[in-house]
Amino acid sequence: MARARKPASMPVSSGNPCPFLRALVAEGLLDDGVEPLSKVASTVARVARAGEGGPSLPPAAIWAIALIAHGLTPLTLARTAREGLRLSGLRDGPLDKHGAGSGILDPRGRVVERELARLDEFASEQIGTSGQSERGLTLPQIRRYMDTNFERAEGRRRALDRKLMDGEWPVLLKVMGRDGSGGRYLSVADVRTLVIDRALPKRMTQALAAAA
Repeated sequence: MARARKPASMPVSSGNPCPFLRALVAEGLLDDGVEPLSKVASTVARVARAGEGGPSLPPAAIWAIALIAHGLTPLTLARTAREGLRLSGLRDGPLDKHGAGSGILDPRGRVVERELARLDEFASEQIGTSGQSERGLTLPQIRRYMDTNFERAEGRRRALDRKLMDGEWPVLLKVMGRDGSGGRYLSVADVRTLVIDRALPKRMTQALAAAA
């Protein structure tokens, strides 16, 4: 069923390939330019705590990942540590899988609808704690999705790419997931909101506002 697209409040550069970070920029929580690593780490950790159950992401780990996002040479690491993370310049960096992942966003940051629809092929009906039913992916289903994405990228993938996936979808499950009768699951509708609208689930934005 067609759904109305909510315009993002802030523009997001195509040079930012991460749907979660794109949403944080669109929500005005991070700047599309350069942000200090400490602010990136604290913001991501704060947003994570707004998820169902108050998930915890260690700021030190977030800081370390952000540090290597622009390159691994000593000069680049020193510059990133000193100047910060340039969110509009993450594409083509060492953490960019160059299409070996979900393929939901193309190199220009546009949504590839067929790939977004493909995500639902790995999902199943999930029953939330309030009794509602919706399409979602549990951790085993997410792992199967990631394995399949890696397999289909044969010939243009790096061994590292599969490890990078472990720091994406499972973390998204932890942060944006909902508790259901079959365990925690990632709502397909929430992923669509994140990717298409570049927005966090409403329950998370409400929790962030309440904590402000």
